[in-house]
Amino acid sequence: MSNALSIAAVTAVLKDLLENGLVSDSITASVGDVIVTALPPDLITVGTDERAQLNLFLYQVTQNRNVDWVSQEFRSKNSRINKSTRSTNPPLALDLHYLLTAYGAKDFQAELLLGYAMQLLHRTPAIATSAIANALKNASTRSTSNVFSQALVGVSVSDLAEQIGQIKLSPEFFNMEDTSKLWSALQTHYRPSASYQASMVLIESEDSVKAEGLCMMSLLQPSIEQVIAPAETEQLIVVDSILVIRGKRLRGEITRIRLGNTEKLLVPEDVKETQISLLVPPDLSAGVQGVQVVHLKMSNLGQKQQIESNVAAFVLHPKITATIAQVEKSAENLRSGEITVKFQPKIGKTQRVILLLNEMSNNSPVVYSFPVAVHNEETDAIKIPVNDIKPGTYLVRVRVDGAESLLHMNQAGEYDAPQVIIA
Repeated sequence: MSNALSIAAVTAVLKDLLENGLVSDSITASVGDVIVTALPPDLITVGTDERAQLNLFLYQVTQNRNVDWVSQEFRSKNSRINKSTRSTNPPLALDLHYLLTAYGAKDFQAELLLGYAMQLLHRTPAIATSAIANALKNASTRSTSNVFSQALVGVSVSDLAEQIGQIKLSPEFFNMEDTSKLWSALQTHYRPSASYQASMVLIESEDSVKAEGLCMMSLLQPSIEQVIAPAETEQLIVVDSILVIRGKRLRGEITRIRLGNTEKLLVPEDVKETQISLLVPPDLSAGVQGVQVVHLKMSNLGQKQQIESNVAAFVLHPKITATIAQVEKSAENLRSGEITVKFQPKIGKTQRVILLLNEMSNNSPVVYSFPVAVHNEETDAIKIPVNDIKPGTYLVRVRVDGAESLLHMNQAGEYDAPQVIIA
């Protein structure tokens, strides 16, 4: 479980992610020197002295929707360790909501910075424990006048990173009314911005941290450090592929795996002390998913006991096939039609789907994007109307809750499927 530094630690990790991205990218060549801050927006200098800047502001903290499950899990663990049925205070389960704002006094500076930052965060839907540890080490070695550096004095950075686990990061999109309300509350000049949610952050009560037996939990509890596809395949994780879970103390008397927010436990394919292999089930939804190692054993009283690991995250990518029908001329040298996409796994009724078409051409290829209308039930096939497309051959991809479908690569190293021909 995480301690009181967890909120500040998550902010520091996200700030470090943006700073490192700026250093390793050529964006600074076009916008000049850029600073990354974590300040209230009303403290940012604007006007004639405004400079190229990205600011990450924690504007809201909300209760995570899984708080009841987390609290029950925490009480169960503590009761087993202390051999008592007396409940301890449950941990706070929080989601952190950040406003990412771009500043710049010159034309296009703010737009360039915001676009770059959003691209960087989009390709980082989950921040691994190792990345968190590196970011906290960077923060702890900075000037002693830094407030967060001072807070980290005497704290084990590696332990704090392991307690936090992995950070799931997802964008939040506001309508104009909500955006106006937020900036009105900030009482400062509006600038181009985007909102992100980081989850889940757990904070223990002080009594729980000091409770007898919690040191024993750290020795008994399995710990997940990495979730990947098999190294020899070099592929993304999809349904029916093997999920490789790496960490410490993974083998128990009876070892099971929990995926997502369900109580259903799965039997792994292979279990070792530092690695577990699991076949990805076909009923798991595409997108960012949680994974947890669960150790089962029977007590002397015949009661089933569980010891759960930290929750780690991985991205499950959809597999698709695509066909096109009803192609008609919609304008001069433009076409419309209907593309049928079949998915594995099925698409849930609340999932966000975007169709992407990439022209297979060496002559100024075009890219089209089509958001899919909300569907009312779980389905494995969606018919998507497309309009005003120039004739050609197109690679077809979809994004399901931010997870992109796979493309097939031929022996020449070129992507060739799935594709549709629009004549």
